[in-house]
Amino acid sequence: MLDFQSLLLAAALSGACLSVTMLVIWTATRQSRYFLTASMGLALLAMHVVAFWRYGIEPRPWLGALTLALLPTGFSLILIAAAQFYGRSEVTRQAPLAVGLSILSTTFLMVVGLDGAAFMAEYLWSTILLVWIGWIFWQNRAEFPALIVLMSTLFGICSVSFALCGIVLLVDGRWVLGGAPDNWAERINIIISVACLTALGALPMTMHNLRAAARHRSEALTDALTGLRNRRALVEDYPKKAFGEQMAVVMFDLDHFKNTNDVHGHSTGDDVLRRFAEVMSGSLRAGDSAFRLGGEEFALVIARVEGNYVEATARRILVDFAAEEIVTPAGPLRCTVSAGVAFGKPGGVTLSDMLTRADRALYEAKRAGRNRVAVDGWIAGPVHRPARRA
Repeated sequence: MLDFQSLLLAAALSGACLSVTMLVIWTATRQSRYFLTASMGLALLAMHVVAFWRYGIEPRPWLGALTLALLPTGFSLILIAAAQFYGRSEVTRQAPLAVGLSILSTTFLMVVGLDGAAFMAEYLWSTILLVWIGWIFWQNRAEFPALIVLMSTLFGICSVSFALCGIVLLVDGRWVLGGAPDNWAERINIIISVACLTALGALPMTMHNLRAAARHRSEALTDALTGLRNRRALVEDYPKKAFGEQMAVVMFDLDHFKNTNDVHGHSTGDDVLRRFAEVMSGSLRAGDSAFRLGGEEFALVIARVEGNYVEATARRILVDFAAEEIVTPAGPLRCTVSAGVAFGKPGGVTLSDMLTRADRALYEAKRAGRNRVAVDGWIAGPVHRPARRA
């Protein structure tokens, strides 16, 4: 029930406030450049609304050309912001070309006196850019399905409202206007723009916060040195009596690791830990998981016990690691590791019980001479290093 001027004022204020909000967010998270880009785009959209209002009062060609240039430029910056959000660098190269074509076409039509046709062209380019933005989000809907479906829908609604403005002018044959267009489609477009701008400003901030929370959680559950999941992740992944008869835990402990640190230094010790983590990861089957428990202790959770798969996997890791050669200032270094295996039970047992039993088996392997696997009291023979290749 508001008049056209009030609707324009609401659109300008909405865009300006969102621009300032995103700019403030960017100052706190400088690495998130899409907030800065989106802030600039929203500022240009707010300027477009002001210029549109002024052109309605004073319809000069240069002001009309400026009005028509601001809208697609603002949308193109929001397009680039969406591309930055998802690492789509090719879009940042393509968007300026679309904007350039838009400005050239609308400026030419405005200069030759066809301001109505210029507005039709502007609405066409705006529709294309809005659909393009929505498509970028839609392609990445797997990250936040509900939010991105909503966001793509809003961009789709906005694009339809701009297309409708151009269609009304085309159907009415308004090639020459002599001022800013003012019809029912324009009023609907402004109402939709105000509503959608508010939502489209809030949703990216929500997705940014969710993404940051997910990253922080991942970092909290990941061992920084090796990239494996840590003990906290192991506890969270296997609560209560999670270990039935089809599951097993293998604990590994690097042999004489303190001596490695004392003789070769902690930097070399870190290299040894990383190398063992790589060997473990390379032996994983789908469904199995590797963890670093702390220090030189690691754990492997076997999700499906089949035949002697658990023992064979543990021994293969021992063999592969014994074959690794770590370069040090004192010359090449080779290390070994011992392993202890515990199997789950039909009624299910707790993680604590599994780790206790696997640790007990690991102790037996070390007491028997290291570089071997112990399985519930049974101790395999030592793993022999392969002969060094010439």
